Parts: sequence; structure tokens; C-alpha cells
Amino acid sequence: MTDSDPDSEGTSPDENCREESLETTVQALGARLDALSKQVSGLREELHDERDEREELEDELAARDERIDELEAEVARLDARTDILEVVENADKMSGKQRAVTLVQHLHRAAKARERRDEPPAATVDRDEAEEALHYPNIDRTTIYRDMERAARLIDGDALQYTNGELRLDLDAGSLPRKYTADQEGENL
Repeated sequence: MTDSDPDSEGTSPDENCREESLETTVQALGARLDALSKQVSGLREELHDERDEREELEDELAARDERIDELEAEVARLDARTDILEVVENADKMSGKQRAVTLVQHLHRAAKARERRDEPPAATVDRDEAEEALHYPNIDRTTIYRDMERAARLIDGDALQYTNGELRLDLDAGSLPRKYTADQEGENL
């Protein structure tokens, strides 16, 4: 009588090899699955990190865009201030026509600003406001009135009227020639 292994009863050596081969394959697949699972977890962490970095970069970009807007506004403010300073420096050298054109441009900017606020595109200046717009308070008041009259004569049509000591621009009543609508005072004079 031969000793027989109770577990091996009824199985042939080929079947034992197959079972061992299957067991090895299952173990290899399990190890491979664990490795792939770790790789997926690593990729998820990388993706999360990349998303965090992207969010930080977007926040930084938004902050930079805001800063650019602030700087552009500051440049525009400084440009306007420079224009005013140039007018002040040159006011004593300005001719009557140049002062008249400066008044027209001042009114045009004011009317356009009202238009952007969805208000009627019109603006008015009296002698004091005209003097302020010219940035030269030492001009005789009669000279200011003459400059206001001259400004009204420069423009053909109903857009610009001088009455009762006021110069009134109404862009709904007509338009101004391009040469009098320069964005910078003193331009096209």
C-alpha cells in the first residue's frame, strides 16, 4: 500500500501544475492590480496638485489683470493731468482761437461723458467754468466772454450756442467738426 496524500487523491500531476500555474497567475494579476491601483492613486494626486496649481495661477492672473486695469487708469489720469499742466504752462501764449477751441473740446468731453452715463449728450459752461477749463484765471472776464463767443462762431449749426453768458453744446442738435473734438486740449489748433 502506498501512502497517499488525501489532498492529492484524484488529481493528476498535470492538474497540480495547472493549479499552481493558475495560483501564480492570480497572484501576478493581484500584484499587477495593486501596482496599477497605486499608479492610479498617484495620478489622482498629481491631477489634484495640478488643479490646485492651476487655480493658484488663475488667481494670480486675475490679480495681475486687476493691477493692469489700475495701472491703465492711473496712466490715463496722469495723461489728463499732463494735458492740463501743458495748457496751464501755455495759457499765456494761447491765442483767442486756441482758447475757443479748448473750450469746445472741454464741452465735447463733458457731453460725451454724460452720453456714456446714458444722459443727454450736452454740456454748458459759464464764465467761471470757462476760466477753469482754460486753467488760466488771470484772463480778463471780457476776454473769456469773447472766447466763448468765438467758440460758438467756430461751429456752424445748432450744436454750439452762446447765449446769456453761457456756452452750450448739445450733440443731439448737431455734431462738431472732427478737428474740434480732439481728445487732447490744444490738439489740431
